Formats: sequence, C-alpha cells, structure tokens
Amino acid sequence: MKKRSSLLAVVFALSTITAAHAASQVTVPEGNFNFGTIVQGEKLHHTFSIKNTGDSPLSILRVVPSCGCTAANASSPVIQPGRSGEIKIVFDSTNFSGKVTKSIALETNDPKTPSYTLTLNGNIIEEIQITPRQVSLGQIKVGSSARSMVTLINRGNRPLSILSAKAQIPQITAEVSKKQLRTGEAATIEITATPRATDRILSGYLTITTDSPRKSEIIIPVYGSPIR
Repeated sequence: MKKRSSLLAVVFALSTITAAHAASQVTVPEGNFNFGTIVQGEKLHHTFSIKNTGDSPLSILRVVPSCGCTAANASSPVIQPGRSGEIKIVFDSTNFSGKVTKSIALETNDPKTPSYTLTLNGNIIEEIQITPRQVSLGQIKVGSSARSMVTLINRGNRPLSILSAKAQIPQITAEVSKKQLRTGEAATIEITATPRATDRILSGYLTITTDSPRKSEIIIPVYGSPIR
C-alpha cells in the first residue's frame, strides 16, 4: 500500500511539473515581407504564416497594425500545439509613395514572446509622376510673360489620357504637348504667366485632369512676383 501511494505521488509530481512547464510558443517562418514595387493606389494582399511550436494552445490576443492604411485579421483566435494559422494583411497604398515600411503587432499568450512584430516593406511609385510639383516663376516684368515647363510621366500599367490643363486665373495658361500617353511615356506642359498692371502678386494653381480612376485630378501651385 505504501509503495502504491509513493508511486501515485511520483506520478502526480511529474504531471504537475510537466503542466507547469507547458507553454505556447509562436514561431513565424517569415516575419518580414518585401513586396517589391507597386503602383500608388494598389491594395496589397499578403498572408503571414504562424505556427505554435509549444505544447499548449496559442491564443491570438490582438493583431494591431501601425496605421489605418493596413487591415489585419487572424484566421483563428487559437492555434493548437503543432498546428499553424494565418495572419491576413491588406495594405492600401493610396496615400504613399517612395520606400515604405509598415508593421503589425501580433500579441499572444506566448510567455517568452508576448508581442511579435510582422513587417511589410517595399517601394511605391506614383501612377502619374509630376516634375516639378510646384512652379516658381520668380520676378516677371509687367507687360511681358514668363514660361516654365512641367513634365508628366505615365508610370501606370495602362494608357493615360490628359483631358485638360487649366488655371483658375486668366494670367496663367497651359499647353499640353501630348494628350495620349502609353505606359512609360511623358508629356510636357508649358505654363505661361502674364501679369496685369494691377497685379501686386501672381499666385494661382494649374489643374490637370486625366482619365485615371486613381488620380483624376492633379493640382500644381504656380506663383511669381510682378515688377515694374
């Protein structure tokens, strides 16, 4: 009887130790995803794989993107030991250009790594590239005109039509060299400013309209200083 009691005590102690050491463990095979180059306005979809390499269920407590431009959802709130799950990401690139890095905080019940950071990075090019983004004409003598050039390049993956290029004041006019642009093609817009005798300053903006569903209107500030 004593031997049986001792054996039960040992078994209970071992099971207690095992339970005490049981824990979940989050493992991410690839926590950083480089999406390369995309056109501004595209929505990027990516799925991160995560695995529970521990011996206790892994709870996904929260998935927190760094900004509102990124949505993130877990495929399941709990991942059993040895099983895998997914974190699905949707990134809206509408308001970004150039090199971009976005992060998503993954919060779990893993005692060693309660928070794990997933990252997205890459380059975003504008569908319509404008150079320069504003035009300074400097000093303009009243009775004469000043001219400047703006270059527009179609960086998108479809043909682009320039529908119009107009200023909101009559002292500024614009002439477009080419209105139909294939991918990679450029057009120049010649801006002419002719101040009136009554103008103390010359300030306005040029509005370029296109058939792009993502960027149908582009506004370019134009300014100068009339002198007599």
